[in-house]
Amino acid sequence: MSACPFHYSQYRSTTPELIDRFIDTFPLAMLTSHVNGRFFSSHVPLLRQADGSLFGHVDGGNPQFRSQEEVNCQIVFMGPSGYIPPEGYVSTQLPTWNYLAVHMQAQVQVSRKAHQNLEILQQTAQRLATGPLSYQVDPIDPRVVANLPHILGLSIHPTSIEGRFKLSQDKAAPDASAALDYLLAQRLDEHRALLADLLAAAIPAPTY
Repeated sequence: MSACPFHYSQYRSTTPELIDRFIDTFPLAMLTSHVNGRFFSSHVPLLRQADGSLFGHVDGGNPQFRSQEEVNCQIVFMGPSGYIPPEGYVSTQLPTWNYLAVHMQAQVQVSRKAHQNLEILQQTAQRLATGPLSYQVDPIDPRVVANLPHILGLSIHPTSIEGRFKLSQDKAAPDASAALDYLLAQRLDEHRALLADLLAAAIPAPTY
């Protein structure tokens, strides 16, 4: 565990059980590293192993990893966040922004071995399955066979981990509880139009 350069102590957590639960619930991580004079970031779901390591995979063309055997990364898992206005509290308070995150420093080993990467794909599908009929990776599926040479497996070995869980803990208990209720009440429906426009913008217009 580590002490970050700056963060209020009431928001920091080094409790392994809480951090593990958070990563299991919000597995999408941003991996940032410095490669050949440039910063690169990739968004990758990472899944925990019993020994404390994590695994994931990326496209083989990803410049952050394609020419590397091992990469030192800053990894951030982000959870819900939101603006808490004064009316979100019980007493008179100034507004703030609450958020949940886990920061990790880690060594990332890059695998090009087909059997290791197949196992990563299989474990990923198993861990993310939502029911008995969920997709599972079939090693003889032609799509799997065709795509396997084009992925890189990632094995992540943390050197430090810290939760940064800002939930108005600096306020009195009634205000902290009210702020949590306010955060939980936020919905994505209000962003439906924006998300639809982003999707439409990413789809090439048909040519005739």
